[in-house]
Amino acid sequence: MKGGVSKRQVGRLVIYGCGGHGREMVHAARDDSRPVVFLSDEPVPGYRDIPIISHADLQDDDEICLAVGSGEIRRRLAEKLRGFRFATIVAPTAVIDPTAEIGEGAEICDFCLVNSLVRIGCHFQCNSRSHVHHDSLIGDYVTFSPGTMCLGTVEIGNDVFVGAGAILRNGRADQPLRIGDGAIVGMGAVVTSDVPPGATVVGCPARRLVR
Repeated sequence: MKGGVSKRQVGRLVIYGCGGHGREMVHAARDDSRPVVFLSDEPVPGYRDIPIISHADLQDDDEICLAVGSGEIRRRLAEKLRGFRFATIVAPTAVIDPTAEIGEGAEICDFCLVNSLVRIGCHFQCNSRSHVHHDSLIGDYVTFSPGTMCLGTVEIGNDVFVGAGAILRNGRADQPLRIGDGAIVGMGAVVTSDVPPGATVVGCPARRLVR
């Protein structure tokens, strides 16, 4: 997707996951005219009279939103559902610059900002009030918790998790700030230097957590 929300409206919007984030995605998709259903692997309490279906009930023209917080689980579910289309949901209050490119299956929640010349991979989860500023590059299955601030010219690998309120300092055109594949940035961390793949960083300024 480039420069905003896809206009294609087909079948149903299927939200996979009936937990807190799944319920939030119902609200984020409030301008979507399609019928909304939940997909669940097990019996769960109902929410707002929205039907709950099983895998056997999926239809060829459904689009699926993987509404789970773990990038690892989203990746596994995407493989399980190979052959189906994945919904890209952008809340009405989110702002997407027309030069930004966003991959399939993104979840851009309320009051988020995706700025100029940003490139984002598939199944990005951008929780409420998170920002992705200019010239940043984000991989697949990345999770931004609420209030994440990704400043300009940051390169983020695949399967990265960023905790609530974290700040990723801006890089430069000749030296982006880099967050490696599979890294975890703790809640409230202020990242001022590169994070190696698989590392967990916490604190202000962020330091690697040694386990």
